[in-house]
Amino acid sequence: MKTIFSFGLALLTSIVLIEAQSIDTIKYYDGQQFTIIGRFHSEKNYARFPANYKDKLREPVWNLGQHSAGISIRFRTNSPFIAVRWAVKNDAVMDHMPFTGIKGVDLYSYVDGSWKYINTGRVQGKRNEFMMVGGAGNNYREYLLNLPLYDGADTVSIGISNPASITMPQENYLIAKKPVVYYGSSIAQGGCASRPGLLFTNILARKLDRPFINMGFSGSGTFDLSVGEALCETDAVLYVIDCNPNTTRDLIYERAVALVKYLKEKRPDVPVLLVEAFPYVNGFTKPLESENHKKNLELKRAYDTLKKSGIKQLYYRKGEGLIGDDYEGTVDGVHPNDIGMLRIAEELEPTIRKLIK
Repeated sequence: MKTIFSFGLALLTSIVLIEAQSIDTIKYYDGQQFTIIGRFHSEKNYARFPANYKDKLREPVWNLGQHSAGISIRFRTNSPFIAVRWAVKNDAVMDHMPFTGIKGVDLYSYVDGSWKYINTGRVQGKRNEFMMVGGAGNNYREYLLNLPLYDGADTVSIGISNPASITMPQENYLIAKKPVVYYGSSIAQGGCASRPGLLFTNILARKLDRPFINMGFSGSGTFDLSVGEALCETDAVLYVIDCNPNTTRDLIYERAVALVKYLKEKRPDVPVLLVEAFPYVNGFTKPLESENHKKNLELKRAYDTLKKSGIKQLYYRKGEGLIGDDYEGTVDGVHPNDIGMLRIAEELEPTIRKLIK
């Protein structure tokens, strides 16, 4: 039987409150001291865009870019317990998404050849502190701390036992390979996963052992060339464009063609995958008359035009089946719940795996 270093016991003891540890036994370290993944810049923050993009982007995109969706901290420690302190910028609230997904954090450890979920930091408000795991022993382990999806992490500190040590990762899991950049809507940003690790791009990152840079922007993923400029700053293995949900039907063809041409001009060797919107619940009676179906026809028309023009390494993924066909995969008929997030990751994994070989 595989040994999961007694994490069953560790998970039980992780509910122990911070106060149970003497303040003298916990030492906190700034998360910026460790490896930050899921962003294309090196500024000392957890925003998805660097400061020089503020005047390039539409205001809603810039503001949503301050959310830390898809950004994570990789570190290594031999501490028997791990606590996390974090502050968020906005203390955001939504009526269809758990606080733990909006502004919480969650922790994974690399065990027996894969990433295992450990615990979720509960949210008290703008400033939070939570004991993520206790009783983990004194062996060195690799960890992954995923940051909030629909709020911006302002500060993050990792607390360990005072005698223990914490370092940069020793193993290159999620670090060594070129990233996939995923540009999309609120769905891609993480609405409405119950915790950050269940955002489908985070699931795919763990499955493929490759960083994903999340460019999902709620209501604002509209094939913007200014976002395309940011994509091109990344030495990526693949660009995924999933902007149909936020773009009106009359703009999809023109904008998709322009964005792909821009990407191919700047990064001709990077493959581009266009992804259709999946069917929403409100179109279940007459799916061929639904707005998403009509939008997808426009995206396919853009794809056909680009292929005929000679664009190379351009690929297409239909929306059918991405979230299943039983409508159990959403929280509101549109935004995926955890079931939906897992299904999207499972459906996209074979396509993406093939394209990044």
